[in-house]
Amino acid sequence: MDASRFAIDTAPLQGKLQDKLQAMSAAGFSRLTLWAQDLMNEQEGGLAQTVRTVRHSGMKVIGFEALRDFEGMSGRFLEYKIDLAKTMMRMMQQVGAELLVVSATTSPNAVGDLETTAAHLRLLSTLATPLGIRIGFEPLAWGRYVHDYHAAWQVVEMVNRQNVGLVLDSFHLFARGIPLDDLYRIPMHKLFLVQLSDAMSDYLPLLEEMVHISRHQRSFPGEGVHSMAVVDMLVRLEMAGYQGNYAFEVANDEFLSQDAHSVASRAARSVDWLCRTVSQRLQDSGC
Repeated sequence: MDASRFAIDTAPLQGKLQDKLQAMSAAGFSRLTLWAQDLMNEQEGGLAQTVRTVRHSGMKVIGFEALRDFEGMSGRFLEYKIDLAKTMMRMMQQVGAELLVVSATTSPNAVGDLETTAAHLRLLSTLATPLGIRIGFEPLAWGRYVHDYHAAWQVVEMVNRQNVGLVLDSFHLFARGIPLDDLYRIPMHKLFLVQLSDAMSDYLPLLEEMVHISRHQRSFPGEGVHSMAVVDMLVRLEMAGYQGNYAFEVANDEFLSQDAHSVASRAARSVDWLCRTVSQRLQDSGC
């Protein structure tokens, strides 16, 4: 495996965005996933200065997160979300990001029929196409209607647009105990991004516990009890022909009290461990 395919999320790193970018680069990363609030939370110089900081870092923004609770809405809710999507897309153009991550809705105000979900993703596709932006639809373990990759892929097929595909997060697969046997059925060119993390304990079936671990207690692959499950997932994807990016999605409150360089170095060690372990597994299988 090529280590340059791995990116790191800004979420586990403390400090200003410039400090985060420097820590990532020093640890050997050249790609990252960025959150809209990363751009808006910087006070000095405003948005324009923050955009320059990202551009001058030399880091490639492979994903922009996250548009939430978009599909299934109506009336003023939908109008607001469309305006938000347009704003995020303008920000993406400024930092050179080409993939907008759209998380499956958790809103009680959303309707659940897949036709409506597909129609709203087509709307996003239409907004994104002239800007050269892709839409990555991500199932959530606690999604109100779409909480596994089978349903998410069904929606993407219904959308039937070139710039709409899937984003898969290992946490959401493992938290639900979803088998990986059908991953090969997804055309790998429609898998736009794979997000990776681990956890120090078994996932609990209660949705509240899933949400808590996801947002506060994730760890890097190789540090937790699900490390070999992550390896198995990557082996399956590589054997199926996936050639896209992997990104660490590792929100952890404890990391925010540590030096950003230390956390980024942990992420780099995780990349090294994954590359060695997955490569060995592929070699052993004759690939």
